Amino acid sequence: MGKQIDDIPLAQRRALAAKLLLNGEGISEVSRKARLSLPTVSKYKDLVERDGVDALARLPIHGGPSRLDDASQSWLVSAIKHSPGLHGYPGPTWTISQLRELIFRRFGVQFSASHVGYLARGYGLAYRLTYSTSEKTSPATAQKSQSDVYAARRKIAAKMLLDGDSVERVSKALNISVRTITKYRSMVVADGVKAVEQIKSSGRKATLGPEALEWLRAALEDSPMVHGYETEFWRNGDVQKLIKERFGVYHSNGHVRTLVGKLGLEHRMRPPKQRTEKKRLTINDETLAWIAATVKESPRAHGIDADHWTNGRLRTVLHQRVGVDYSRWYIWEIATRAGVANLLTKRRN
Repeated sequence: MGKQIDDIPLAQRRALAAKLLLNGEGISEVSRKARLSLPTVSKYKDLVERDGVDALARLPIHGGPSRLDDASQSWLVSAIKHSPGLHGYPGPTWTISQLRELIFRRFGVQFSASHVGYLARGYGLAYRLTYSTSEKTSPATAQKSQSDVYAARRKIAAKMLLDGDSVERVSKALNISVRTITKYRSMVVADGVKAVEQIKSSGRKATLGPEALEWLRAALEDSPMVHGYETEFWRNGDVQKLIKERFGVYHSNGHVRTLVGKLGLEHRMRPPKQRTEKKRLTINDETLAWIAATVKESPRAHGIDADHWTNGRLRTVLHQRVGVDYSRWYIWEIATRAGVANLLTKRRN
């Protein structure tokens, strides 16, 4: 297979552009054939007409300085080396358009396709690029591919949490909401990485069509008592049951709230209870040092008949020391801050 045009050095593409311009071809045609942007070809045309082809050949190859600093370029190199799935893109390798979008999302900088290709090749990562073809992926295959992407990201998130990375860091690295990562952390603490791996991606389109949504709108405008619910306003769980009974479809609490919002019927829902913030005893440096020393000892030294520490066992001895029964995920956070989370096993009694 011959070289893709983006793999041809910029000097050769400039020479091709000059030749095409001298042959009288239009800017759009030259842009397409030489894979250069329209403004660039327009600039080349003016330069050739004013100073000749030699002036074009004398232009510096690399153009202006990169708008990505060293830290940003290091992040981009790492992203290109790894699977696009970590950032929500299907496929084992990157396309130019995916990288352009990723750079814009991450850094707010919009590069041309040719410059993105130049960057990747400059990093020695041209082998990580692929080019789209005219073949279209079937909807079923595309849906499965996207589902696989989400599964891979969940697995990586779980492993990062298990290694002690913070929720904020995992959220930023994988572009997953803090709320979702917090839920993953609770699952990892309780049941290990497998609990997160076993989450199934719905990957489905909206299951209620226009007629169903109209029926739901009319139902929610009625009193819940008309449908057998003894409340003045609709509760989220009641709407879930109503949809399930009428259409045989289960929607999560979050999706129910989204549907109600799209229908403009939030005023028909019972207001959520105001949460009261419970004050939690802060773990000071002295307690953290005690935890670090404790987990490095045998549990038997603290009256526990076992040879290894688990979240539950640390929770027990910490309760004995400070008199507070912390949640499992907070015990995990404390162990992480103390630098000993890796010493807690997932084995059960």
